[in-house]
Parts: sequence; C-alpha cells; structure tokens
Amino acid sequence: MLAGRAPNAGRFCGNCYNPLGADRETCPHCGIATAETPAVEAVPAPVIAAHRVRRSREGLVVRTFAWGGLTLGVTLSLVPLAFAGVHWWTLAAFFGLLVLFYLLSANLANSVGDELGYRWGRSVFQSRWDRFVETRDATRDES
Repeated sequence: MLAGRAPNAGRFCGNCYNPLGADRETCPHCGIATAETPAVEAVPAPVIAAHRVRRSREGLVVRTFAWGGLTLGVTLSLVPLAFAGVHWWTLAAFFGLLVLFYLLSANLANSVGDELGYRWGRSVFQSRWDRFVETRDATRDES
C-alpha cells in the first residue's frame, strides 16, 4: 500500500488501522473491539505519510553507510597509486582495498545502518503517530 501497488481500501481497525477480516470483531493488533471503535474502509492519508517518512529515514541511513563506506574505500584505495605510482603491488592493493571496503560498508549498512535507521524511522513515525492520534481523538470527542 505504501508503494502504491495495493489499494487503500478494505476493512481496517478504527484505532490502529491494522487490516481486519470481514468476520473479525476485535483487532488482533491492538485488541480494540469494532463495537468500541468502528472499523474504517481506508487508512487515513496522514498515517500512510508517516509510514512513508519512516521508510525513507530507514533507507537514508542504510544508503549513507553504504555509499560513505564505498567513497572512503575508493579514496583510500587510490592512496598507494597516488604516492607509489603504478606497480603490480599498488594495483593489487587498490583492488584489495576496494573489495575490503565494499564488504565492510555492506556489512555496516546491513547491521549498524539498519539498526540506526530503524530507530530513527521509528521515532519519527511515533511522533507523527502521536500527533495524529491526538488530533483524531480530539475530533472524535467533539462529535
């Protein structure tokens, strides 16, 4: 749904917007009964936007680690060539360092980058979710 390949239509919990089956009367995610908070037919746009921002932040951190590591690797790989000239050992060092930094940046991006990105994305989502719920609940209380 976030990527636009699935429709934002169906039956969703009116509290947390988790998908609900046609026969479900209680949300399996938050436990709220549909009698207490009626189901909705679409996830609100602010919730979808908050999820998009979360995913964007997660990806940004992972890509930063990956590209930062590769940039550092290319830069450091060129050092032997720049200071010692082109010899068999400088070419071997160049390609060896490239492979080393590629593996290092990929592993850092997939471990540290994933963890930091998840935390950042989750905190951004949580603050947007809290604001949305506050506004939604205030609107419900008025009606």
